[in-house]
Amino acid sequence: MRPIGQLESEEQARVFADYLYIREIAAEVESAGDKGWTIWVVDEDQVDEGRALLSRFRSMPDAEEFYQASAAAESRRQGEQKQEQAEAVRAEPVRAWSGVLGRASLTTALLIGCIVVGLLTRLGEDATWVRWLQISNFTVLDPSRLGISLVEVEQGQVWRLLTPIFLHFSLWHLLFNLLWMQDLGMVLEERIGTWRYAGVVLLVALVSNMAQYVAGGANFGGMSGVVYGIFGYLWIRSRRDFDFRVFVSPTMAGILMIFLGLGVFGVLGPTANAAHFSGLLTGGALGWLASLRKGV
Repeated sequence: MRPIGQLESEEQARVFADYLYIREIAAEVESAGDKGWTIWVVDEDQVDEGRALLSRFRSMPDAEEFYQASAAAESRRQGEQKQEQAEAVRAEPVRAWSGVLGRASLTTALLIGCIVVGLLTRLGEDATWVRWLQISNFTVLDPSRLGISLVEVEQGQVWRLLTPIFLHFSLWHLLFNLLWMQDLGMVLEERIGTWRYAGVVLLVALVSNMAQYVAGGANFGGMSGVVYGIFGYLWIRSRRDFDFRVFVSPTMAGILMIFLGLGVFGVLGPTANAAHFSGLLTGGALGWLASLRKGV
């Protein structure tokens, strides 16, 4: 951007700037104190043309073509403003969906997966679907035959290592996990990116599912192991990495720890405590490792 000259009054400077605007020359007007008003041309390739037009304007500042330009410029600006507003309205739904399906696409998919599986299994009442999604059809684990107990996985049904996280056996159980996944999962996915987030979810799901299977057999399900894993990651990393820019409130941490304790004492009924604790520890360990590598 370069100055091309000065005019005595602000009115003249504004009129000339409008004239340049109509001729597709971007310009700005700036007060120069007692010296008048300076005209700046934004594009240096148009400086010479701007200077020539300024000389013409100085020779006949009251010419009708210049003052007609002001009205034309105002009409054009209003049209451009209306067009920008219309484009913003059209883009708003796209931005909204992009916010949900773009920045937190995996979390959204996990939430939808829980809802779909809940409908298919009728919250655990459809035994056929449950048997296809639980980690094994051996509901009681024989520790001496762990490899044989996972014979379905060895036969290629590897989805069983992960799909128990989608099983829920009550509406309360499902809603609890959906709400926490929405609050915690979306924050973590947006902060570290979908691919790293996928790695965290995958590892926490595998560890928590296997831990619960070893501890109590195959009759379990729920996203809560992953929820506690994500919480553990956020909790530990936010306290060790101040550049992480995520804050886990003491209230949130307190609520989750209370539910963890209630599960241990059986207040909430049958609870996958091994999945909760192993998920929490795994997520915390991942958050600690990530805090050693700032920005990862």
